[in-house]
Amino acid sequence: MKEQLRSLNSTPEDTIEFEAAEPTRQRRCLRFEIASQAGLPYEIFVSLPRQAPPPEGFPVLYMLDANADFTLADQVMERLTRRPAATGVEPAIIVGIGYPQTEGYNQERRHLDLTSGPTDDAFYEDTTYTFGGQHAFIAFICDRLKPVIRNRFPIREGHETILGHSLGGYFVVELALTRPELFSGYVAISPSIWWNPDRIFGHIASRSAPPEKPIRFFLAAGGWETEPAPWQRQDTPERNLEQTNLRLRRRMNDNIDRLSECCRSTYPETVTLRTERIADEDHSSIYVASLPRALRFVLPAGQG
Repeated sequence: MKEQLRSLNSTPEDTIEFEAAEPTRQRRCLRFEIASQAGLPYEIFVSLPRQAPPPEGFPVLYMLDANADFTLADQVMERLTRRPAATGVEPAIIVGIGYPQTEGYNQERRHLDLTSGPTDDAFYEDTTYTFGGQHAFIAFICDRLKPVIRNRFPIREGHETILGHSLGGYFVVELALTRPELFSGYVAISPSIWWNPDRIFGHIASRSAPPEKPIRFFLAAGGWETEPAPWQRQDTPERNLEQTNLRLRRRMNDNIDRLSECCRSTYPETVTLRTERIADEDHSSIYVASLPRALRFVLPAGQG
C-alpha cells in the first residue's frame, strides 16, 4: 500500500511514494525515496509512535546509516516509550537516512556524504572511495529532507536530534561544532574523530559557530576501543598486533575525552554535554549499549 506525497514544488511529476515497511508491529513504519539537489538517491525510513501526537507535535530523531541501524533504533524506541514515565524517554518520530538497494552499510556513499575531505589514516592509503561530500549532504538534509518531514508529519519545531555512529558520529560532531542551529540534540556514538582531529579541534579553537541557543550533546565510547577485547583475541599474534596498533593510532577514547573537555570549557552555557564510557563494549557493541542512555538524554520525558 502506498501513499503519495507531493514534493516541495508540488508538481504532479515530482511526487514521493510512501510504502509500508514495518520492522515492528507497534509503530507505523514507512519508507520513501528522494533525491538530493545533485540527483543522488536516498532511501528514507520513518517510524511513528503508537501514541496520538501531542498538541505541540512529536520530537524527531534523525539517524544515519539507516539501512544497517533503523530497525534497532525503532525497536529500542518502541520498548522505551511504552511507559515514558518509567523509562524517562519521550515518544518521538524516527527518520532514518539510508541508500537504495543497500543491505547494511553503503561504504561508498557514507564515505562521500559524511566527510569533508580525505584522511591521513594509513588504513585508507589504497582506497577507491570518494570523499568530501559533507556540504552537499547537509544541504540535502536541511533543504530537501527536513521540509518533507515537516510538511507530512506532526513534528515539534525546534526539537530535532541527529544520531550517528563511527564515521556518522564524526559527521555529527562536526555538525554540532559548525552548524549547531540545525538541531537541538546531537548524538555521536564512537565518533571517528581520528579522521581529521585537527579540523575538529580547530573548530573549537576558532569558536567558528558558537551555539546561539542551548543544545544537548551526547558522546559515547566503549571501554575496549583502545585495545582488542578479550573475545577478539582469537586470531594470529600478527593480527592482534595490527588491531592493537590501529586502536592506539586512532585514540578513540582520548579524542572523546579531549573533545568533552574542550566543549565544557569553551561552551559552558550553551552546550549540555554528557559523555559515556561503557566498560566491556567495543566499537560495534557500544551502539546497542548506549542507545537507551542517549535517547533518555536527548528525549527526556516530561520536558517537551
